[in-house]
Amino acid sequence: MTDDKPSEEPYERRISNEEESSFQEFSLTEADYEIRSDVRWVRYRPPMGPIIRWGLVALVIITVLVSGWTRLENWIDEQVEPDQISGEEVEFSIEDGWTTNDVIATLGDLEIIDNPTMFRQWMRCPSVLKRFLDCIPDEDYSFQAGRYVLREHSSFHETVAELRKGPIPEEVIRVTVPEGLTLEQITKRLLENLPSFDEEELRISLLDDRLKWEHYPSNLSFLLAEGLLFPDTYQLDEATVSDEMNLLLRMHKQFLKVIEEEQIDEKIKSLGITPYEAIVIASLIEEEAQLAEERPKIARVIYNRLERGWRLGIDATSRYAVGKTAGQELTTEDLEYDSPWNTRVSLGLPPTAISAPGRASIQAALNPIEGKWLYYVRTDENGVAGAHTFATSAEEFEKARKICVNKDLGCG
Repeated sequence: MTDDKPSEEPYERRISNEEESSFQEFSLTEADYEIRSDVRWVRYRPPMGPIIRWGLVALVIITVLVSGWTRLENWIDEQVEPDQISGEEVEFSIEDGWTTNDVIATLGDLEIIDNPTMFRQWMRCPSVLKRFLDCIPDEDYSFQAGRYVLREHSSFHETVAELRKGPIPEEVIRVTVPEGLTLEQITKRLLENLPSFDEEELRISLLDDRLKWEHYPSNLSFLLAEGLLFPDTYQLDEATVSDEMNLLLRMHKQFLKVIEEEQIDEKIKSLGITPYEAIVIASLIEEEAQLAEERPKIARVIYNRLERGWRLGIDATSRYAVGKTAGQELTTEDLEYDSPWNTRVSLGLPPTAISAPGRASIQAALNPIEGKWLYYVRTDENGVAGAHTFATSAEEFEKARKICVNKDLGCG
């Protein structure tokens, strides 16, 4: 047994010299702490767990989706409400019979809207796109035919708002045809008030069979639209301002409308005349009467003289026969001019009307007042300008005629 006592020398002294030498070889010097440029350093990272790894993946996906969603919404908003300022004004017309798709396609062609496909979906507004498009489901988008002025690159809302205002009112031209004008006077008036009318075309149109009334006398070998064009105010737009036939047909249609309203077919039965003869009588009344209340009395005088087989002796027919108009003085030769229209020399009614009668004269011709008068002459009775004195005998008429002569009212 040996008595080995622990050495009380310091620990480092128990290291052999060889070990000490080896230890010194691996000791770090100050230079070893310097960063060397020729050495690539890699930091050690501990491995991630699956939760962290999938969490990061989910975060990336969410970020991409949100970004894409935002971009999609921004793009849709830009289509519905373009950022750019509206461009130049563009004239746009909706034609009769156009569908909504026709309207949308034309709006796109004219660059009024930038995305016709999106505009179509916006108008349809399916429920799945309602939130994106800011649209109204089941909205009625029907627009009137006509001319509009819109702007390029307009928003959907602006475009619809302008279309819903309706088309621009077309320029309206009004022409008035007064009662009592002859066909020749009507022709001249239309040519004066409508410079775009062609005189030759207008006169040819006046002979069109479409202006021939069903009650026009079959024994007349010519068509004369005298009295068959109703006097009134007519409006013309850009589409009809140069259409002579269109206006004449409208005037004839208005004539047919008025005589139907006045029940001409029914009322002539008790008068013993034809519908056309009623219009001829109405034209005589139109030329002779200056006061509304005298029209039915003048009508009665005409009927009474016709029943007796007398000449009507109406100066207006003499004037028409020689081509003169109201206000022009009649000579003895004019009054004796041999013409079927001159009732001073010919029995019965003129073969056609002598002017365009208005509604009041048509009513008077169909509703003559009861009376036995056979004559009338202008006397400005009781100081009323244009008033006539009505007489039942030749003696009464002669007295009244002298008053007319003394007052220089055109009685010769």
